Amino acid sequence: MISKIKILRCDFDLIQGELEANSPYEACGVLVGTINGDTAVVEKAIPITNSNRTARSFELEPGEFYNAWNNAGKSGKEIVGVYHTHPRSSAVPSLWDRETMQNDPGVWLIAGSDGVKAYVWDDGVRAVKIVGF
Repeated sequence: MISKIKILRCDFDLIQGELEANSPYEACGVLVGTINGDTAVVEKAIPITNSNRTARSFELEPGEFYNAWNNAGKSGKEIVGVYHTHPRSSAVPSLWDRETMQNDPGVWLIAGSDGVKAYVWDDGVRAVKIVGF
């Protein structure tokens, strides 16, 4: 089970920028990299259009998601998680997030009004440590 996520400063900054640039709407994207033991190593954050453009939810645009997933696979990488923003609330999974996380084994990185936090589903929401590199 993933307990830590490593992310480059430039990708962390990109996600923070997405929060600000898309406010008051949620922004979203995928985290591409590898899983090494209990650590998700993010090599690239890829913004994806929120096809459900609202202030309280997100949906990864299917075609863009497929392209990101396909390109990751071609380069020997995988999608290790998703990110999205909570421009009007804290970086805590909403009820919708929690329901959706149950079907996604990856990391959920949330940028909110109180910073950026990461989570996985492990018979409930469990926080994941974020480490920059």
